[in-house]
Amino acid sequence: MGLRGVVLAAPVLLLASACGAPGGSPGGSAGETPAVLSGDQDDVALDGYDVAFDFDAPVVPGDVVPRVRSVGTARVHTTVVTARGGELTWTHDRGQGWAVRTPAARPEGAVEAAAIVVWPDPADADTLQPGSRPVVLQVDFRVDAPAPSRPGDDGDNLVQWGRYGDRAQLKLQLDHGTPSCRVAGSGGVVLVAAKRTVTSDRWYRLSCSVTKGEVTMRLTDLDAGGEPLEWVRHADPGELRFGRVPLSIAAKVGASGELDRNSVDQFSGTIDRVVVDIR
Repeated sequence: MGLRGVVLAAPVLLLASACGAPGGSPGGSAGETPAVLSGDQDDVALDGYDVAFDFDAPVVPGDVVPRVRSVGTARVHTTVVTARGGELTWTHDRGQGWAVRTPAARPEGAVEAAAIVVWPDPADADTLQPGSRPVVLQVDFRVDAPAPSRPGDDGDNLVQWGRYGDRAQLKLQLDHGTPSCRVAGSGGVVLVAAKRTVTSDRWYRLSCSVTKGEVTMRLTDLDAGGEPLEWVRHADPGELRFGRVPLSIAAKVGASGELDRNSVDQFSGTIDRVVVDIR
């Protein structure tokens, strides 16, 4: 393959999950939603999407990840941030390519943390402001065996754009093994949560598609194959405008790109094929 005590000013629209029928590619009506990978397609090039990481540069397994490069069409700048001894390392993906291994959870001691931070280039700032346009966020992942929650690390953030309480947020996460997508915009908050947990040490593809009046989350078991499971909320979070807030992969960061000091919500496992696409 180379292939995450604040009161929102806007009302919360929906906070539960609803299961829909399995479908094909993520999204709503044909022609409205960005077309992102479905099923177990791993040989599809990612260079047609706005922001895309396939992590398939030549690397040495086990080496520390010093930087990554988006193969997408939008101009972005990336950094790797670490704290308390955490690091990202290269590892094998499901095929003949590479993926990123994140810090493992520890039952005690310092919470090791590391994340990839993605900054839109000022020249492409408007391109990466969805507004009312459809947007898709997607990631392939393999999570470690569950570890007890502890202060400073009580969640698994896969990909996050914007923080809780910001004017816009789009986030894929695992909450005690349950995938969910949280979208916040000018019209309120929509939360879609799966009605199942994922199994550790299995590869999955998780996507969240936001269109006007609908948020759809899909989960594909890549090891088993078959059609994705789908959960849909018929609600409109409104416009998404992130400004200069960075996107983060594998942990929670602040507006200036630093790892959160209070609760980093470190994802522990392996991450591959991260896609953001706006149409």
